[in-house]
Amino acid sequence: MNLTNVQQAAFNLIQSDARFLYAIVDILNNAKRINSNYIMMCQPYIGVFANGAEQWCRKVGLNAPKFTPDEKLYYDNLRQGHKIFEDTYENFSDKLLKYLIQSDSYFYNNLSSIEKTLDYYNVGTDLCNGEFCGNTIICMINTPIQIIENKDAGNYIKNISVIAGKLANFFKCTELPTYKYDDINNLVTFKDYHFYNNCPLKLKNNFSFVLFSVLCNINYIIEFIDKYFVDEIPQKLKFAYLQYYYLCDFIKNLNDFNGSNYVLDTSLKNRNFRNCIAHYGLGQFMENSDIIETDILKGLTYKAFNMDYISTKQLLYKYLKDLTQQIKSDILL
Repeated sequence: MNLTNVQQAAFNLIQSDARFLYAIVDILNNAKRINSNYIMMCQPYIGVFANGAEQWCRKVGLNAPKFTPDEKLYYDNLRQGHKIFEDTYENFSDKLLKYLIQSDSYFYNNLSSIEKTLDYYNVGTDLCNGEFCGNTIICMINTPIQIIENKDAGNYIKNISVIAGKLANFFKCTELPTYKYDDINNLVTFKDYHFYNNCPLKLKNNFSFVLFSVLCNINYIIEFIDKYFVDEIPQKLKFAYLQYYYLCDFIKNLNDFNGSNYVLDTSLKNRNFRNCIAHYGLGQFMENSDIIETDILKGLTYKAFNMDYISTKQLLYKYLKDLTQQIKSDILL
């Protein structure tokens, strides 16, 4: 079928996310120096792609693979992970503590009597070049099924991920070059800790763990995705913006609740831009004449912010890095 300029631009953006998914799998199969939960931290963005691509194809009448009812429910829930900071500070803190207690109980109960008298691990963290880029509690929150004490979780996730691969293949991502990644100059690894007995936090409390999780979520993009992938791919701005959009209100709520004064510049918050990159619904914001074929995001940043892609990304990253520096100086040893 013939697509309008706006629809073709949306198709190209979906295709770029399909290429990213293919690159993530290529890393799993071929990279040698990466050892972390990077795929689990990426789950919400895989959900954004699969859920958005399947719905978009239905709307424009493309004969793409379609979800079963179980797949629809799973990917509807999976994509919600990119809204992890849409919650209030209090609710998010309670959720983190709930899963931390669950993780602690699981690892403690699997120890011998002697081991229980010693220190043990209850949280795994991911690092890229020494920067914290993820933790297992966030991964638990983002996964739509129970993964602790669920022996079938791995197989279930593997099987239900097949539809995401089929959607990526529909957008012919395998016919394009794999996004280049640097497996030589980046050290991606993990380190396990016992929160709060033996962990990298100055203050051993829930507030610090919330801030630590904010840091991990931001760093997953600005330290791991941005540095590990060689080329300037749209996901570097897209994923960062999806975090930024919800953090704008979350940080204010966090400050109000705790009497803290963390600063995040909110001048780039734009609902129309967020909707376009989260749902591929360019038609509600862009006209055919707005599309710039040669632009990484097809003209979206010009339309929303009157800036090119690079300028927008640099400003966005500055705002996020300013926040992470404030958090690091307060919470990390």
